[in-house]
Amino acid sequence: MDKIYELKQYAVQFYAKNSRWIELGMRFVLALLTFSFISSHIGFMATLSNPVITIALSVICAFLPVMMTTVLASLIVLLQFFVLAPGIAIVSAVILFVMFAMYFRFTPGKAHVLLLTPIAFAAKVPVAIPIVFALLCGPSCAVPISFGIIVYYMLAYVKAYAAIIGTVAEAGVVEQITTFTQYVFSNKEMWLYIISFVVCLVITYYIRRMAIDHSWEIATIAGVLVHIILMAFSHVVLDTQVEYGVLVLGAVLTLVIAFVFKVLFFSVDYSRAEHLQFEDEEYYYYVKAIPKVSVAVQEKTIKKINVRQETAEEKQQKVVKEASKQELKKKVEQEDSEIQKIIEHELKK
Repeated sequence: MDKIYELKQYAVQFYAKNSRWIELGMRFVLALLTFSFISSHIGFMATLSNPVITIALSVICAFLPVMMTTVLASLIVLLQFFVLAPGIAIVSAVILFVMFAMYFRFTPGKAHVLLLTPIAFAAKVPVAIPIVFALLCGPSCAVPISFGIIVYYMLAYVKAYAAIIGTVAEAGVVEQITTFTQYVFSNKEMWLYIISFVVCLVITYYIRRMAIDHSWEIATIAGVLVHIILMAFSHVVLDTQVEYGVLVLGAVLTLVIAFVFKVLFFSVDYSRAEHLQFEDEEYYYYVKAIPKVSVAVQEKTIKKINVRQETAEEKQQKVVKEASKQELKKKVEQEDSEIQKIIEHELKK
């Protein structure tokens, strides 16, 4: 375990030295994953789906706030939808407008949560989103997570039924709006995920905040179990489709991801916990203090091997040089002394 904490210390030191470039790289990767996800699901415009354009846009977004990546991704989605069916683009524009309105009102600064949610679904580890952000942030992430789920199912629907949507497009914009709105607001699986993620987020957050040993581990396991139970319940009662193999695999990967974040952000030593009590004029205070894990990073030392030995001639030359330096130094001191005497003699006159 000490080796893991040593690697953490190295990572912290490396980040401190290169934080600017690391943040640029993270914004680039997030933008690249976002635009690639959009292109793979709704690549109806060949220009916007071109890998060169995707990389170029990702490079631009690396130098901008994450919120600008969200705005640009939304515009791309609307353009792609408009090419397929204008009615779907209209419904999506209304949903995205409400999303941004609630985002700026409740969760400014958490655009990365919204972008990561569809990516996590594509990677088959969706439950990692509420668990990780419950550990790192709090219940306010429920807003971007919910809209991230809606965006994912919008894109998944258009990808799965693109051919049928093309047929419906001939019926007119009103028919497109009706069909797409009905799908979005009657999708039981989508609403189940929203409810499950919000419940997991709240439970994980409040257990993580408890003053108990191993709160992060207990909170993570509890959140994952709640998600599995809710998904199994929906399969039995609501007859929704649940792939149990993918569900269990996602849960295991989520536990691994949560462990990594615990090491990075909550490394504590419960064996050295202390309970303190003190008071002031109005209150008694009972404090539980748990020290953070600190591991001294071993500095690398370079040891020279097979150092070349000086020859007798080199040693003699070195001695001569030192003697010459000493002699020159004495000569300079004598000259300074004589000059000083002359100056003093002139002053006495």
